Amino acid sequence: MKKIAAILLCLLLSACASGDSPVQLPVQSAPIHEGQSVWIRLNAGDLTVRGGEEGQVSVAGQTLSPDQTEYSVTTVNDQIQIVVNYTGKRSSDPPVHLEISVPNNAALTIETDSASIAVRDYSGELEAASVSGDVLIEDAQGAITARSNRGDVTVKNSAGIISVVGNYGLLTLDGANGDIGVSTIMGTINFTGLIHAGDNVRLETDHGPVDVTLEADSTLTLAAQSTSGDMACMVSGVNSSTRWCDGQFGTGDGALQIRTVSGAVWIRTMP
Repeated sequence: MKKIAAILLCLLLSACASGDSPVQLPVQSAPIHEGQSVWIRLNAGDLTVRGGEEGQVSVAGQTLSPDQTEYSVTTVNDQIQIVVNYTGKRSSDPPVHLEISVPNNAALTIETDSASIAVRDYSGELEAASVSGDVLIEDAQGAITARSNRGDVTVKNSAGIISVVGNYGLLTLDGANGDIGVSTIMGTINFTGLIHAGDNVRLETDHGPVDVTLEADSTLTLAAQSTSGDMACMVSGVNSSTRWCDGQFGTGDGALQIRTVSGAVWIRTMP
């Protein structure tokens, strides 16, 4: 009996030891000069980009299968190109994880298939796009474009000219300010925060709902309408019906425009 137990324990330990564990990718860096841009391409996994040291782009990461991971950092004309392509089997765990540092004010473009994207503490021109992965932009400033066809997109504590586009996922803006445009076909839009004087926020869906929660100190002119969706304007001092809602908050120096075809709309203020 003891011998059988010992054999079973050995088999269990062997199975655990043979499981996939991440392998470090070689750390790479490239000098970057004024006027050069950065292009990042990852097909599967997840990546995090942060604003970093001036004059240098650095890349570190892990992969579950080095033999099935193509990895390169090259300079082509005026662009630093970071390309990681994973060709191995997929599982519930991200097969590749990247940590990338990019200097602020270097134009940054990120493209993925199913990989998720996170960009934090970055200032500059940013375009982050995924086919089905989630996109998170946090503590960023500048000209920001974030889109995912089937994934969720979140923009938090960021400011500038912000464009968020999706077809089926959840589009969330929390503490975003500036000139903001959000559009989707079937997805849901959630907007939470303070609209300042000079902010211009446009939220548009065809069939998905829009849920807005405004801080009480917001100052804006509101214009919301839906062709056939229900409108619930749960704020005081505005005019509303089941299909439209308009009015003014504070001095009305900001703007909030909402349009849907059949999506429902909820507008409320924070308690």
